[in-house]
Amino acid sequence: MTRDREADQRLLDAVLSFVAGHPHPALQRFKPALADWGEAWTAVAPSYLPAVETLQAALPLASSETRTLAALVARETGSRRWEQSYRKTDGLVGDDMLSGYGFVEVIGTLGPFVSNRVRAGVGVWGPSIAYPPHRHQAEEVYVPLAGSAEFRLGEGDNLSMTTCGVGDAVYVPSLLRHGFRTKEQPLVVFYIWQAGDLRETSSFS
Repeated sequence: MTRDREADQRLLDAVLSFVAGHPHPALQRFKPALADWGEAWTAVAPSYLPAVETLQAALPLASSETRTLAALVARETGSRRWEQSYRKTDGLVGDDMLSGYGFVEVIGTLGPFVSNRVRAGVGVWGPSIAYPPHRHQAEEVYVPLAGSAEFRLGEGDNLSMTTCGVGDAVYVPSLLRHGFRTKEQPLVVFYIWQAGDLRETSSFS
């Protein structure tokens, strides 16, 4: 393996180990797809976002169960492609979010481990950021690795608000309207998508 492949493989192994050992029932839905994500690897050119610094600052907020995965992304962040799903010209999310978030895809259509079945990676949000309610076809699960957030799920009479912290899991069914707001500290989350367009642009209507 090349040096880049070795670093990517360490991260993939950490992701698979984390999911395999997580007890929350919501993750059971995603384990078959993760176990059979595919087999193709491709070198991904690194890119930087300010969220890299937020990740470093958030590491002390991780638990013993979540620190390994978060720290591995942080330690090898220079070889990672940090991205955002939204642009200022889209007018979909606020400047607070655009200046304070980013994610690294590990498995997916644009990740180093190429898959059309499942998308998984690690995202970072700074303190006091609102991710507006949105929806998408794929079902999703969030697991905070460091920090906490108030998650908003559903709407109208079916709206629920819940604060989730390190190690909790938040399951989002297909097309369910959802969003969250971070607290006074940064948030690092592990996420998985499946059963839909893995690069779908979320709807905010």
